[in-house]
Amino acid sequence: MFETTFHHCAVGLAHVSPSGEFIRVNKTLSDFLGYDIEAFSTLSIQEITAPSHLATDLNLLNKTLCGEIDTYSLEKKYLHKEGHEVWGKLTVSLVRDKQGKPDYFISVVEDIDNMKKVESELFQAEALFSEIVSAFSSRTYIWVASADLTKLHYANEGFQNIFGRDVSVLANDPLKFLNYVHPEDRTRVAQVFANKPLAPWDVQYRIYDPDGKVKYIHDRGIPLYDEEDKLSMIAGTADDITQQKEQEAALVDAVAKLEALSKTDSLTGLANRREMFQHLDQSIVQMKRSELVSTLVFIDLNNFKVINDTYGHKAGDLALTSFAQYMQGHLRETDKLARLGGDEFVLLLYGTNGNDTTQFFNRLLAAPINVECEVGNTIPLSFSVGISEWNPDINDPQQWIDAADASMYEQKRQHHSNAGVDKEVG
Repeated sequence: MFETTFHHCAVGLAHVSPSGEFIRVNKTLSDFLGYDIEAFSTLSIQEITAPSHLATDLNLLNKTLCGEIDTYSLEKKYLHKEGHEVWGKLTVSLVRDKQGKPDYFISVVEDIDNMKKVESELFQAEALFSEIVSAFSSRTYIWVASADLTKLHYANEGFQNIFGRDVSVLANDPLKFLNYVHPEDRTRVAQVFANKPLAPWDVQYRIYDPDGKVKYIHDRGIPLYDEEDKLSMIAGTADDITQQKEQEAALVDAVAKLEALSKTDSLTGLANRREMFQHLDQSIVQMKRSELVSTLVFIDLNNFKVINDTYGHKAGDLALTSFAQYMQGHLRETDKLARLGGDEFVLLLYGTNGNDTTQFFNRLLAAPINVECEVGNTIPLSFSVGISEWNPDINDPQQWIDAADASMYEQKRQHHSNAGVDKEVG
C-alpha cells in the first residue's frame, strides 16, 4: 500500500541521500522534470536545482542535517531535462536511523510552475497599471474608497496635482474634496454621492485650488460589487478639463467675433450690407403680419470724392466714421443703420412713417457737421437722403432700397439747379 501510494501520489516524491543523491523518485516527479525514473539514480539535487536557488536550498539542507531545524519548505526553480527552468514547491524532512544519524531525506515537490507564471503576469500587469496610473497623475485623480465612503483605500498623485492638496486629508473622509468645490456647484455634486443606493455618476463641476484659481473637473465613477452582489468598494476618476474648457470658451468667443465681423462694416462698426439685408428681410415679414409702418432712408454723402481727392483717403475714412458716429448719436435702439459701401448708407426707422422721418432729418440737417482731419483743418460734411415708407407692394430688401435710392436721386435732380445747397431731404 505504501509503495503504491509513493508511486501514484499526485505530487512529486523522492528519497534523497544526506549528500544529495537521489535514491528513488515517483512518476510524478519524473514527469515534472522530464527525466526517466532510472535516470535519477545518476542525479543529485545540486544538478537539477537552478543556480539562483541552489545556495538557499543547500543552506537549509545543512541546517536540517545539523539538527537546527527538522524540516523546511521553499519555492525554488528546477532545471528541466530540456534545459528550461520550472517552479516547484519543495518540502523536506529528514529521517534518522536508530542511532540518530541522518539516514535519508523525504522530498515532496509540488508543481507550481503555472501558478508562478500567472503571478509573474499579474505582477507585470500591476506594474504596467501602476505606470499607466502614474502617467495620468498630471491630469487625472484616480481613487478607490470603502463602500460607505469613510475610508480611502487608494489614490494616485492626481489629487495633489489637480486639487493642490495632500491626499492625506481624504484618508478618513474621501468626500472631503467637496470642501474645495465651487459653492455654486457643491450642492449638486454632494447630491451625487448622497444618493442611496449610489449609482454610476458622470458630473462636471468647478473647484478652487489653494491659490484661488478655478479649475474645471470631469468626475466619473462606479460602485463595485462582490460575488454576492454586495457593494464592496467605490472607484472614481476626476479629470482636470480646465484647458479643454478654456479652449472651448476661446472657440466660442472666436466664433462670436467672426460672426460679428461677418455682420459688421470694418471701418465704421455699423452693420454691413449682408447684415442689413437679413434685417430688412425679417422686418418685411413682421410688417406684412401687422399694421405697423416703418421707413427706409437711403443716405449719400455729398462731394465725398472731392474729400478723398483733396485731403486724401485717410481723411475720407475719418469722414465716414465721423458721420456714422454722428448718426448713431441721434438714433433709437430700435433703429438700424448700415453702410452699404463707399459713401452710401441705409437707415431703417422702425415704427416711423414718412412724414416723421422727413421732420427728423430736417432737424438733423439744420445743424452743421464738421470733421477735423488735422489741427486747424476742418472738413464740412453734407448728405442727401431718399425716403421710402414701406407699403405692401414691397416684397424684398433690394426693392425697398431701390425705392429709397430712387427717391434720393429724384430729389437731387429737383435741387440740382439750387447751387450751394448740399443738404437735401427727399
